[in-house]
Amino acid sequence: MNESEMYTTDVLVIGCGIAGASAALEAANRGLRVVVITKNANPAESNTYYAQGGIVSLGADDRPELLKEDIVETGDGINNPEAVEILSTEGKKMVDDILIDKLKIPFSRSSPDNLDYAQEGGHSRRRILHIKDTTGRTIAEKFISALQANPNVTLLNEHTAVDLLTVPHHSKNPRFFYNEAQCIGAYVLDNRTRRVKAIFAADTVLATGGCGAVFLYSSNPNWAIGDGYAMAYKAGARIVNM
Repeated sequence: MNESEMYTTDVLVIGCGIAGASAALEAANRGLRVVVITKNANPAESNTYYAQGGIVSLGADDRPELLKEDIVETGDGINNPEAVEILSTEGKKMVDDILIDKLKIPFSRSSPDNLDYAQEGGHSRRRILHIKDTTGRTIAEKFISALQANPNVTLLNEHTAVDLLTVPHHSKNPRFFYNEAQCIGAYVLDNRTRRVKAIFAADTVLATGGCGAVFLYSSNPNWAIGDGYAMAYKAGARIVNM
């Protein structure tokens, strides 16, 4: 590998669905240099792109405590309490600030002045915002447009993460094996040239979309194969609730 195949950035985001794209956009808006990689030729294509139903907010007769109860009940009580708390108390604000105010997502309305809230499985209230049946696709395309317009973002489509760069695993200095493991980027395959690049980053975000494609029935695309889980596990992460 020569120097032309080595890159440095502040933040490397692996995956370009709503999780990866929102993390990348937030970092870029704070002045950080961000590289986003995605396997597909169309960077909007992700699990998010194929999600039809909608996104959770809070309806007119709703409150965070009710949403929290629904999440815990539907999750059979094995939910991460901290994640549930953040989603139930901060989710609506994030939807309003990022999706509605900044990205101008055209959510469906029941009247010119009122958003249309749907009720889906597991929810005791009408709290799901949607854009007809193309919610995920619309959100994904809006995020990609915002990333492409941001000068701090480099978007690499048709690139696949192969392995996380970690110290001490990828170090030639044996003394580093006594230090706590750190992720410093990733090896990335350019799907077109079939050459591997090393992207070094101060922070690396894994947002690879899970492993829905390994199951017989899933609404996820066939490239959601859990490769992010595998890379994280190899790097020393603990995998739970599989």
